[in-house]
Amino acid sequence: MAGKLSEPKIITDLEQKVVCLLPVGFYFDDERWDKIWQEYETKGDTLSMADLKELFPDETTVQNPTHDKGETFSKCR
Repeated sequence: MAGKLSEPKIITDLEQKVVCLLPVGFYFDDERWDKIWQEYETKGDTLSMADLKELFPDETTVQNPTHDKGETFSKCR
């Protein structure tokens, strides 16, 4: 199931603890899956964007993430 993510993906462990959050456009495949889990087990905690930057130096979605523009959703009617 390799390909670019069309929406953010939250990876959690068996206890529902967040492993990491992958941004839209991140290229995801089995090799990257294994790399993420290996780093998570080594760190013993949730992977930050800084961790993802180190793991995937050529991945533009983690190297240059979109900045929050402060936009909000309008209220539902």
